[in-house]
Amino acid sequence: MTRRASQPVMVAEGVHQVRTGRGRWASNVYLVVSGAGWVLVDAGWTGQEELIATAAESLFGPGARPAAIVLTHIHPDHSGAAPELARRWEVPVWVHPDELPQASGTLLDEYANPLDRWLMRPLLRLLPPGAIQESDMSDVVRPFDPAAGVPGLPGWRCVPTPGHTPGHVAFHRPEDGVLLTGDAVLTVDPNSVRGLLARAPQAGGPPWIATWDRPAAEASIAVLAGLRPRVLATGHGRPITGPEAARQLAALADRCPVPSTMRQTPPAQYRSVAATRRGGPEVLEVVRRRLRTPRRGEVRVRVEACSVSAVDVQARQGVSTYPPRFPFVPGYAVVGVVDAVGDGATAVTPGDRVVAMTEKGGYAEYVYVRRHPLMRVPAGLDAGEVVAVALTHLVAHQVLSRIAGIRRGQAVLITGAAGGIGTALVQLGRLLELRMYGVDVAAKHPWLAAHGVVPLDVVGEDVVEALRRLEPEGVDAVLDGVGGNWVDRGLAVLRRGGVLVAYANPGTPAATLRLVGRAAGHRLVPRGTRFRLYGTTSWRLDRRPLQEAWATLYDLLEAGRIRPVIAGRLPLPEAARAHELLESGDVVGNLVLLVSAPDVT
Repeated sequence: MTRRASQPVMVAEGVHQVRTGRGRWASNVYLVVSGAGWVLVDAGWTGQEELIATAAESLFGPGARPAAIVLTHIHPDHSGAAPELARRWEVPVWVHPDELPQASGTLLDEYANPLDRWLMRPLLRLLPPGAIQESDMSDVVRPFDPAAGVPGLPGWRCVPTPGHTPGHVAFHRPEDGVLLTGDAVLTVDPNSVRGLLARAPQAGGPPWIATWDRPAAEASIAVLAGLRPRVLATGHGRPITGPEAARQLAALADRCPVPSTMRQTPPAQYRSVAATRRGGPEVLEVVRRRLRTPRRGEVRVRVEACSVSAVDVQARQGVSTYPPRFPFVPGYAVVGVVDAVGDGATAVTPGDRVVAMTEKGGYAEYVYVRRHPLMRVPAGLDAGEVVAVALTHLVAHQVLSRIAGIRRGQAVLITGAAGGIGTALVQLGRLLELRMYGVDVAAKHPWLAAHGVVPLDVVGEDVVEALRRLEPEGVDAVLDGVGGNWVDRGLAVLRRGGVLVAYANPGTPAATLRLVGRAAGHRLVPRGTRFRLYGTTSWRLDRRPLQEAWATLYDLLEAGRIRPVIAGRLPLPEAARAHELLESGDVVGNLVLLVSAPDVT
């Protein structure tokens, strides 16, 4: 970087712009005089620390240190140098509270923009952990109250401009109309060929490919246009001054009409429960996220209830076929009411009650559904029962009917028989008049016996020997939701022509590959029995079986022929307690989280 590139340029009284980087896409930072001191607004890319410090010393003398660092938003080109400068100068980095979750440098699903979803996330899946160094500034970042002004800058107003990021802000000095916009508005237009080729400053919106919520960003442009600035100083590009600043900003706002969805008044934030790191139930924390407008093809659902499953627990522990990136929000299935839809989403309309297979993200007051299975359900059904059927009865139905092909009156062995899926198998098995044997701990045997199941105690007896006495020719099917050495035991008790269906989470990608290999090998070498696998993610290959199963199951639920066993209904903030109960091994049936009316903030 040349010395010349670090020379500050005064764009308004006491406001000095420093370009960090090269070319038309250099990122701007601002050194703003405040009384006897100064404040740094934005901080460019990582590696620009010396350039910014040199510019500051050229203005304020050797060893110059700001009163604060204030960021318009957390993106690498505006916050990259902030943590190192904050530690060097021993000053805090102030951000809008909605930016805090991004301070760790971790790519969060809830904050992902199209560039993150289409490029960064697939890239991170391909690379080993730690290949891309995350810039963690959580030790120096502090939230500020936007209604109280701008830290270190009396006489300036903070203008919330959510859209490019959830907590994006601009800073306005009403006295002389200076407006620092960050990336809410640029003076280079990245969204058109004409804009990219233009040499004169031209007001444009943020780069949509890197924008979290485009409709909200367009609404923020209208807010800024209403300020009628006399100096438009942006995150990229040269400043526009005089009447041209307000004229160009007004013209830009006219090209970005506020959508009808932005005129509604949903809560600005919503609650979710995130696993902040790998660990026990204590890592589950209630966090607030900014509510955004549904993207194209998306459906936003106000959640009524969410399933709590062993898959959630295992993902929190980092034990999964598809290990999550922390922090993440668990929650495999939800039921709720559609409250908004994006362009192109035509399957449902606002007000429809729906069930959705989210796979993750369900522990929240709102979820966004795009490609995952979604179906209308009757309004009168109990929310807890609907969400239990969505997962546990779905697995039971698919295992029994589609994978094992069980016929009326046959004999089956169910492992984990008093769990969520186990109790669903028992209910459906009774409709088929099956002879059922169930493996579970002794404390759950009374429930099994009361529901027509012969209980077997894995601790107190040899299950293989016991079954051979009870079913000398073997059982027709083994439905294994436990895994481990139950594959060997299950195959040992099958009659000729029988089938073992394994649907338990193997635990790791390597274990999954071993299990798939074993099932393939069993199929290649005839042994007189069958070995099949089932996972709910099979809907990605063909979602029709899932949709058909849901339709059948909700008809049965509405008719009262099935009723999920629900051991507990807990409020959303008690998700950690739900995990503790599930891990205790004492739960018979399902646990569900109930979501009250959103906490409007």
